[in-house]
Order: sequence, then structure tokens, then C-alpha cells
Amino acid sequence: MSEPQAHPETHTQKLVASLDPTKIQEVAASQVVISDIYYKNVLQHSQRLFRWALIAAGTGLIFFLVAVALLLFRESINGALICLASGGVMQAIAMLNFYLYGRGFSQLRDFHERLDRTQQYLLANSICENLKGDVKQATQIELIRGMMRSLARQEEKTEKNTAK
Repeated sequence: MSEPQAHPETHTQKLVASLDPTKIQEVAASQVVISDIYYKNVLQHSQRLFRWALIAAGTGLIFFLVAVALLLFRESINGALICLASGGVMQAIAMLNFYLYGRGFSQLRDFHERLDRTQQYLLANSICENLKGDVKQATQIELIRGMMRSLARQEEKTEKNTAK
């Protein structure tokens, strides 16, 4: 038997592996980098879907116009029906691509909310680092509680959206 081969580490895996978990700002900043990579991937995918949706919609329109022209000039009825069916299929493909584009756009909006929240926590943690003694610890505890409440609300929102 051959031993399983290790996959090369991705940039993200290397980044996370190199972090010192005691340095909160460093760990949080890495999350921004990871989120940015995710954002760029989803954005690129959404742009590609939108482009293909436009191409499919244009192709479907051409098929519909050919079908109408065949019917107007009393040419082959079978040819017109084939063009009409082909145009319908192309429009369905375009509709699916536009739907997927909308889903990707929704993910980008959700990403922006998470990125904004992460930046707020980074700012709050930076402010906490300048505090001293018991005030610092109490403030950090409140910050953590706020983060957990926010996470719980987000989970509830996600569960409600998936239940629909």
C-alpha cells in the first residue's frame, strides 16, 4: 500500500499555521486577509456567472427572433418550433445563471457585514489594549460577550433563512 500524499499547503493554511494565538490583533488581522480572499473568489465567480447569463440570454433572444421570422415568412413550422424550443432552453439557462449571480451577490453582502463587524472588533480590541488593570479585563470580557451575542444572533438569522 502506498502512503497518502500530503497536499501542498495553501497560502491560507500557511498564514494560519504561522500565527501566534496569544496575539489577538494578528489573529484578527489574518481573518481579514482570509475574508478578502473569499470575497475576491465570490466576486470573480459572480462576474463570470453574470457574463454567461448575458450570453445565454442573447443567444436565446436570437433563437426566438429566428423562430418568429420563420413563422412570419411561412417557412418551416418544424424549424420555427425547434428555434422556439432552443430559445426557451437558452432563456432557462440564462435565468439559472442570473439566479446564481443573485445568490453570489447576496454572499458578497453578507461578507461585507462580517468584514465590518471584524473591523469594529479589531478597533475595540485596540482600544482595550490601551486600558490598564481591572478596567482592561472587564472591558475585554464585555467585548467577548458582545461578540458571542452577535454570533448567536447571526446564527439565528441564518437558521431562519435556511428554514424558508
